[in-house]
Amino acid sequence: MTAEEIAALQIKLREMGIDPVDRSTHPLGSCCSWDLQRSDPTNYRFMHRTPQSVLIAPIGNLWEPDCWWHLQDMMLYTAQQGYSVSIQEMLDSNLFSRDAIGMMRWSAAMLARDGGVEWLLMVDNDALLEKDTLVRLLAHDRPVVFPRLHDLEQKWPEEVSPLSNPPALEAGKGLVPVRWAAMSVMLFNPKIFNMLETMSWWGTDYHFGQALNYLGHRIYVDTDTTVNVVRGPSRHGAKEYDEFWEHHRAMYHRIAWEERNRSAPSGFNPDTDDGWLDKDGTYFAVPNELARANGKETPCRH
Repeated sequence: MTAEEIAALQIKLREMGIDPVDRSTHPLGSCCSWDLQRSDPTNYRFMHRTPQSVLIAPIGNLWEPDCWWHLQDMMLYTAQQGYSVSIQEMLDSNLFSRDAIGMMRWSAAMLARDGGVEWLLMVDNDALLEKDTLVRLLAHDRPVVFPRLHDLEQKWPEEVSPLSNPPALEAGKGLVPVRWAAMSVMLFNPKIFNMLETMSWWGTDYHFGQALNYLGHRIYVDTDTTVNVVRGPSRHGAKEYDEFWEHHRAMYHRIAWEERNRSAPSGFNPDTDDGWLDKDGTYFAVPNELARANGKETPCRH
C-alpha cells in the first residue's frame, strides 16, 4: 500500500470508531527490534544462536515515567560491550489488571528458548535500570540471577511487603542465594525453560522460587547491582473490597486507553546526544551518527 492509501484507511477506521495502530505511543504498539549489536537499525535479523545474544522482554508496555529511556540506554551500552541485544515487548492480553502476567512471562521464556538466544532478561515497566545493569548481571554467568531491588514508593514496610526471602538484603555483599525474590528484573539462561513447567509462571514470587528449587536451581541476587523500582509489589490481599475493584477498573482503563510513555531523557539534545526520536516522540537509544544518518526511518518495528 502507498502512504496515501494507508492514510485513507486510517481515516476510514477512525470514522468507524476504530483507533488504528499508527503511532509508537499507541496502547497496542509493541516495540520489537533484533540484533542491536549489528549497528544498523534498519537491518532486522533474528539472532538465532548468535553468541553473546540477549533478548530483553519487557512484561507489558505500560511504562512508568523515565523507565523506557533507562531501558533503551542500557540496551545501547550493552551492545557497545559486544553483546547482540534484542527487545520484544510482551503485550498485555488480560481482562483485569495483571491477570496475564504469567502468560506474558511464559511467552517470553518460549520466545527466548526457541529463538536460541544465550540469555533472556525479563523486566517490568516500573524498573529504572542503569546503563550497566545487564552487563553486571551477565558477568556472573549464572542460570538465574536477579539484581537487588530498591522500592522507591515505600508504600508498605519491609515486614509487610518484603522483596525477597531472606528480606532486606544488604547492598555490597556480592551474590546472595535466596528462596525467592520479587520478579521485577530477572536474567535467565533459557536452557532452564526446557524443564520448567508452564504453570510455574502463575502464582506468587514464592511459588516461582519453589518451582526453580524443585529443579535444582537457586535464585541468586546480585547485591552489588541495585535497581530502583518506581512502585513496590501489589498486595491485593491487604485491600478492602471496594478499593480492590477500583484498582482493577483504573488499571484496565490505563491498559486499554492510555498513551504509552516512551519519552526521551530530560534535556535530551537530538543533535549531539546518542539517541533518536521518531515522529511520535518515542526515544530509541542508537549512536548519534546512526540516528542522524537514519533520518526519518524507524530503528524499531511496532
